[in-house]
Amino acid sequence: MASKQSKADLRKQIKTTLKTLSEDQITTQSHRAQQQILSLPQYRSATRLSIYLSMPAAEAQTSQLVRHALGNDKQVFVPYIHRPEGAKRKVIDMLRLHSLDDYEGLERDSWGIPSLPADSVEGRENAMGGKGLGDGDVMEASGDGEGRKGGGEGTLDFVVVPGVGFDEGCNRLGHGGGFYDGWLSRWCSDGTRKPYLEQMLPSGQEIPITDNDWIVDAVAVGDGRLLTLDD
Repeated sequence: MASKQSKADLRKQIKTTLKTLSEDQITTQSHRAQQQILSLPQYRSATRLSIYLSMPAAEAQTSQLVRHALGNDKQVFVPYIHRPEGAKRKVIDMLRLHSLDDYEGLERDSWGIPSLPADSVEGRENAMGGKGLGDGDVMEASGDGEGRKGGGEGTLDFVVVPGVGFDEGCNRLGHGGGFYDGWLSRWCSDGTRKPYLEQMLPSGQEIPITDNDWIVDAVAVGDGRLLTLDD
């Protein structure tokens, strides 16, 4: 498909640009973007939120957000990538960090991303309800107070999502795995309101999108701006 190829071409172009950024530039821009997020009323009022854990280079950093949220008694859920039994592709689940010490103790994977230990996931609360990993299918609320996964409230107020690039229309270009688009489709499958979506590191170009792509509510920019759908 032309759209798929145009996304791949743009993704390659942006990644090449990101590689030219110094560590100081990434740190400075990430700090500005995180400060924008911390000032948002949607963030301040959120009690349960999901934050991606960032790569050490060429990506907006999120450690300040994670530490602030945990230090202010917010429940923080982070992505865990896995392949459900019998599934053709991997999916993500959002699993809860227990504490700041839990976060600080995470080991980094081959990409340098802090990652939950595999032997800990079954004991962690799932943002969709219950504990442990889901099966990757669309999960519907039962209507009796049970969560989508089978226990717990299964709510989130605020989600910080990663991406290769974003445009001024709040369109997102992901890394190509479809993890977040798939997870959001599962999350909102029962008609529940979607959480406030905050994104970082926008591209100055227009992102080609398809029907499966989620448009976000806001983009926190490294120069200190905040772009929203109302702009």
